[in-house]
Amino acid sequence: MSVYKAGIKAGFWSDIDKAGASDMMNYLFPRSGQMAYYNLILEFMRKEHNMFSGGVYSLFKMPVQAEKEVLDYLKKENIDRTFLADDEDDYLKSMDTIVTNHGLLPVNIGMFSPNEIDTILRLCASHYRYSFQNNVKSFPFFD
Repeated sequence: MSVYKAGIKAGFWSDIDKAGASDMMNYLFPRSGQMAYYNLILEFMRKEHNMFSGGVYSLFKMPVQAEKEVLDYLKKENIDRTFLADDEDDYLKSMDTIVTNHGLLPVNIGMFSPNEIDTILRLCASHYRYSFQNNVKSFPFFD
């Protein structure tokens, strides 16, 4: 959610909530509107990251088991996903703790490993912050 909101601020993609996406999901799915909104954002971001295809994963297209674990956690904790990233710039900055080699193209950050999820998220944060600050689409992906 932080990457989505920071990307809106940077002008990388449009804010689907300005078109009423969150309200619409709550209207269509009264009991699960927030989860529907979260899934809508994931699909929107997958489309924005259309350079990734095949067996390549990104922050918005994880292995099935990882996505299932995230969704199960979000359902169990009943988190308000619409406000999850109120201060997205600060959150990405706090996650950007790994020195990376930035580039101007999509960046392969290695293999996906459930044991390395913290490192993967920190690498993603670093590359997205670089992209947003320098107005280049240098999005991270992994195998």
